[in-house]
Amino acid sequence: MDRVVQGQGPLGDDPPMFADLAAHGLTVSVVPPLGQINLRGLDHEIAQAVAAACNGLDVTGPTNRCVAAGASWSLCLGPDEWLLVVPKHDTNDTARDLAAGLAGKHASIVDVSSNRIALDVGGPKAVSLFSSLTSLDISDLGPDRCVQTMLAKAQVIIHPLAAPTTYRVFLRPSYARHLADVIVDATRFL
Repeated sequence: MDRVVQGQGPLGDDPPMFADLAAHGLTVSVVPPLGQINLRGLDHEIAQAVAAACNGLDVTGPTNRCVAAGASWSLCLGPDEWLLVVPKHDTNDTARDLAAGLAGKHASIVDVSSNRIALDVGGPKAVSLFSSLTSLDISDLGPDRCVQTMLAKAQVIIHPLAAPTTYRVFLRPSYARHLADVIVDATRFL
């Protein structure tokens, strides 16, 4: 008998620990699994292959720039590094298409979908929460930007979404419970 076992993230689908945060002006939710591809290479050498594999996604431009194309995102993490965020079911096809388009070029394509989970943190107190957990000022960060920083001793990528005061936080699964506990504790002081 074949049985499919569905894995669950380190926080589950809807942790009850986040249920009471709305009363403090904060919402936190676990984002369903995303496809994440780490891409390394020179932007002028990889741009055409990325655009072809990801519905016109643009990887040119400065570090910390975010660009959307359909349901895909490009987060520029360094001068030659991007995190491509795609729908989970498209990860294998996107990686395969990138590999075909970049054959013979000096580039690296790695599926890192299991390397990070994502939390959406929002509400009128979201900026205050981040201010209490990191020295980085994110109040002027728009949806076309992202940052890598330490958040309560956890390495994260913060990407503001188009919705006002909502931020997507990518973090390692091993830090998920720690950061969730810190967020819940910090709301008492917002």
